[in-house]
Amino acid sequence: MANFGVAAKYDRTKEVEEFDNSKAGVKGLVDAGVNTIPRLFHHPGAVSSPASPSSNPSLSIPTVDLSLPRARVIELASAAAREWGFFRLVNHGVPREAISAALSAAQAFNELPAEAKAGYYSRKVGGKVTYNSNFDLYHSDVASWRDTLQVVTGAPTPLDAEQIPEVCRRELLEWDEHALGVAKRVLGLLSEGLGVESGRLEENKCLELRVLVSHYYPYCPQPELTLGHDGHTDVVVLTVLVTNEVEGLMVKKEGSHGEWVMVEPVPGSIIVNVGDTLQMISNDEYKSVEHKVAANPHKKARVSIAAFYSPPSHLDSVHYGPLPELISQAKPARYREFTMAEAMGIFASKKLVTKSLINHFRI
Repeated sequence: MANFGVAAKYDRTKEVEEFDNSKAGVKGLVDAGVNTIPRLFHHPGAVSSPASPSSNPSLSIPTVDLSLPRARVIELASAAAREWGFFRLVNHGVPREAISAALSAAQAFNELPAEAKAGYYSRKVGGKVTYNSNFDLYHSDVASWRDTLQVVTGAPTPLDAEQIPEVCRRELLEWDEHALGVAKRVLGLLSEGLGVESGRLEENKCLELRVLVSHYYPYCPQPELTLGHDGHTDVVVLTVLVTNEVEGLMVKKEGSHGEWVMVEPVPGSIIVNVGDTLQMISNDEYKSVEHKVAANPHKKARVSIAAFYSPPSHLDSVHYGPLPELISQAKPARYREFTMAEAMGIFASKKLVTKSLINHFRI
């Protein structure tokens, strides 16, 4: 294991390269017994511990009960998407065992010996299955305390399931199907909440590109110095997220005067958040949500699986922007049209920041 300590004259490039070349990720540092985290992980303004649930009732995370009458569910989901861009689903019909199995399998992969994971470690753009630590390691200002396994399950080319590590293959593929069912259901509800037909957003290929991103947040010996994930909004249309019982996720409601709200883990629930692309397609009716993850101070790892959905970027002839039905003289289009290739190019060229697409395409 290389020495990642702080030298008298700090050389970030060297430290990044040594860390990346080890292919052991943050878990490798923990396994090596580090008590002082490398400087490349030092976050200005990091929090010492996750924020407590807010006592302000207006900052309570919305919950949408899918067992309620459809009209009421549409009302709740669309209100949450407008006011928060974030909500928790309960009574969604997905077996709790399927959620637990997927999270346990993802954890099992990350806790394999470093040499067993090294063959999957890659920064290849366009790879269907990749494992690494911090996808933006080389162009971000600071790294976050997490490792990630990413599986592209839909569009533009089919996934060869044999590429997925065997220890989590079956469980992740099963979760991909469950999560897609949830995403279709939610997108239908949100479509109707905009006053258009339930299939309107799905017809726009908003669910065609599917990416499973499993983040693994191991114990951090100095959580006050870093973050598990820096603050950002998702660039996609929709994110469907499940986590284990270890807390850490925080969201910031637009207009809440900068107050971060702790998202309490609720076993068996599913979290949905609106991405930048849906905010633009909805012409600002729905809002993408800024969120971050505190570094994990617990010995038990925090594990999450985010399923990201968006139109594919290979269709250069297809343009996106506010739905025509949502544009009027009273509320003109607030974004110019764009292709997903252009949107993903903007995302790839910028650091992971809040509403990077929103700011770029706004008229």
